[in-house]
Amino acid sequence: MRFMFVVAAFLLLFEYGNSRVPHGMAHEGGCHKFSGKIFCESGDAILPTATVALWEADRQDDKYLNGGDDFVVAAPIARDGTFEFEACEWDEFLGWKKKTVEFYYEFRNACPNVYYTYADFVIAERFFYYIIPKEGDFIIHNDEFLDMIDEYLPK
Repeated sequence: MRFMFVVAAFLLLFEYGNSRVPHGMAHEGGCHKFSGKIFCESGDAILPTATVALWEADRQDDKYLNGGDDFVVAAPIARDGTFEFEACEWDEFLGWKKKTVEFYYEFRNACPNVYYTYADFVIAERFFYYIIPKEGDFIIHNDEFLDMIDEYLPK
């Protein structure tokens, strides 16, 4: 009985840990264009080392059987915070090609003192703005975020 409790506790800790897992947004499999602009919440300039990586997300129940999330492509982010790239991806489950694929971004070395940040609000073929938070690993999209982004946009 104790063994089962230890295994269950380990799986819960391993699966969920202390941070959220990126889920991604569903798109039709194939080739898409991705673009956007990032800002540092701290007000700092974008670092010259900034990159955006596109990842394919597997659902929680697919992660073990399907090998986990897949890296698709990485692109540099310009000093003004803009990025644009094209990527082609199809999701597979145990060798079967699926109709949809879910994407999320990973921003790396974009702002001082922030190594990486995830954004799972990604829509291909549309330009979006993102604010890299001073703390935390996720960009949160809610009403407060939408109000806050106004101060970063050109007037």
